[in-house]
Amino acid sequence: MEQLTIPTRHGRMALTRSGAGEPVLLLHGIPGSRDSWRDVVPLLCPDATVLVPDLLGFGASGRPRDLATLHARGQAEALADVLDALAVESVTVVGHDFGGPVGLMLTGRVPRRVVRLGLLATNAFPDTPVPFPLSLVRQPVVGRLLAPALFSRASLAAMLIAGVGRPRPRLDLGSHLGDRAQVRVVRTIFEGSLRELDALYAPVQRRLDQWTGPALVMWGDRDPFFATEQGHRTATTAGTTLTLLARAGHFLPEERPDEVAAAVRALLTAPLSFDPASPG
Repeated sequence: MEQLTIPTRHGRMALTRSGAGEPVLLLHGIPGSRDSWRDVVPLLCPDATVLVPDLLGFGASGRPRDLATLHARGQAEALADVLDALAVESVTVVGHDFGGPVGLMLTGRVPRRVVRLGLLATNAFPDTPVPFPLSLVRQPVVGRLLAPALFSRASLAAMLIAGVGRPRPRLDLGSHLGDRAQVRVVRTIFEGSLRELDALYAPVQRRLDQWTGPALVMWGDRDPFFATEQGHRTATTAGTTLTLLARAGHFLPEERPDEVAAAVRALLTAPLSFDPASPG
């Protein structure tokens, strides 16, 4: 396994590169880091070159001064720079949670290089219902008063614990939450996403609407954050059927690494809808 640090337009991005074969880019959610994929990576390495970054603001990656670049568009721009630096001409992108919108925005940034797409327990729609009390964050005054408590380290830890299914997996709270600076990054992304759902997620939905390549959409039937109905909607929009894991919660790469890896390996065998080497 190689440990790499790549300079991008928004700051340095740290990642690991493992295995040999067709490139696969695994994108973590929030709170989280590349460690979320630790049990999936070894299962993919015999068949693929597995790239697992810490998104900007997380893990060992840099924390940009312009906080707007932490959202999906900025992350996708940085990832495009990483693909350029590594001379990756075609890649299968798999995103969990926040990694889903990031991956979708990447399909727009480098459309003929992302050849297959995996979306795990994620959101791609601006009209996704926001549960209480997170919905209060959308209120201008009340939201700013409540946000520090709603996105404190203790609250985020409780959210992580609530998100797992049965049997409970080994969920490393430390790697998910990171230090105080990373908790502030999580708060920035959550607050911005909740307050500006339309502005931030309308482009994400457009990318999903435009996707015509092979797709994997996987959900846990006990996900407390994104309902199964949203999984079906995502799969239908992506032109595929939903893979629903029984008794699984939200953190699929850690709860069900074997099943996630098997699904990604199957995705890698799906025939492409276009030749990435041909001009677009």
